[in-house]
Amino acid sequence: MVQSRHNALIWLLLVLLPALWIGIGVAHDAQLEEVPNDQVDEMPPPLLSPITSIQGRLIFLMGGEALSEPDPLGTRPMSQLAAAILLAQAHHADEAQEQFSKACAATYDAPEPDLANAVHAVIEAFALKKHSPAEPVAVTSEQWSILESRLEWFGQMAKAQLTGDANATQELDARSGALLLTILAAGGWFLMAGLAGLVCIVVLGWLAFTGRITSSIHADRSVRAVLGETFLVWMILFLGLRWAASALLVSDEPDAMQMWLSVVLSFASLASLAWARWRGVTWSSLRKAAGIQFSGGLLRLAGLSSISYATALPCMAVGVAIGQFLSTILEGQNFQDMSHPVQEMLPSAGLPLLIALFFVATVAAPIVEEIVFRGLLYGHVRQQTWKWPKWLSIMAAMLFSATLFAAIHPQGVLAVPALAGVSIGFCITREWSGSVVPGMVAHGFHNGVLLALNLLLNA
Repeated sequence: MVQSRHNALIWLLLVLLPALWIGIGVAHDAQLEEVPNDQVDEMPPPLLSPITSIQGRLIFLMGGEALSEPDPLGTRPMSQLAAAILLAQAHHADEAQEQFSKACAATYDAPEPDLANAVHAVIEAFALKKHSPAEPVAVTSEQWSILESRLEWFGQMAKAQLTGDANATQELDARSGALLLTILAAGGWFLMAGLAGLVCIVVLGWLAFTGRITSSIHADRSVRAVLGETFLVWMILFLGLRWAASALLVSDEPDAMQMWLSVVLSFASLASLAWARWRGVTWSSLRKAAGIQFSGGLLRLAGLSSISYATALPCMAVGVAIGQFLSTILEGQNFQDMSHPVQEMLPSAGLPLLIALFFVATVAAPIVEEIVFRGLLYGHVRQQTWKWPKWLSIMAAMLFSATLFAAIHPQGVLAVPALAGVSIGFCITREWSGSVVPGMVAHGFHNGVLLALNLLLNA
């Protein structure tokens, strides 16, 4: 009876603590949006998301139905200004004006008056040019300067289109061609790797069904509840360290020092593993139960890591499709608004910050997250559901650990299915090999590919 109550309490906390984590993030974002009127002028001007820039360039290059969406570039005010220019260029004057009005009516991250006036002048200039091509453009040189510095490519495109600058148009066309080549190369990579991953899933499923491969996870009563406890201790410690760091840091602007501090704190949070030792679990038993071990050499590791990465891609694709569907039924949610803070930092990052960002994404985060989510949490669910049919126990562990992993990320609710899909891919090799190390390598490679692609697309 005591053990049952103890297990029930752990399960309850496994739901409540992540909910608290998410709630703290939501409250922080809400606090940022509630800026007192006397402090509005002191706030830094809002920045254009690099994701918005990529989306806008793709829509301009390829056309399509994207401009018919209610908020084609997302719901952020700067994205709406960018969309207003894109719509005006495509001669959708009413839709452009609607996007402009939404941006100016925003209570948070609203554009400064000079930028708003410049965008409005461009909208009117495109409307005038449609009916009277010979009329001079009523956009001042100062407004062009504001547009090019604040809305980047959108300002450059509008200036080239409205002024008829052949050199600027040629340069934009060359950049668009480079963008298209990068997209095609990336698409080819993800398509081939994803198809290979789909084949791996089918083959592994068949081999498991016929008993030719088996799970490498074994029942261990000594760790059955302790793995879940250790995960909870990690979450409390990580939240505490993050709160302490935010209280000590004076500047909100990200820099290399802050990134390296986050690396130190991430690894420091693994001190939570000492909880299991304090509860009487040997280090050998903990390593085995949490998968913090690997045997078989580099070739086996490379093979398992490749399979882990490949199987994650079709699972992620299914998650993206689910996220797209959710965006059609959830009010106030827009798929175009999804981005990670690291993606926002990349285009303007200097070399020291860039190195730190890559280290965080490709080394620190994969090591810590795989140990915690695929090691402790996945292992906890598998141990707790050991008496269930094996397939049901595995599915429960995958879905529960993947959902929690995705939910605590900052990209928003629409990104949860895609992130959970990636996590499920890493869970496959965790179950098969009994180790989180292949998932670490695959996780780091996946993040590295995404960061490199973001850099190339924003170059």
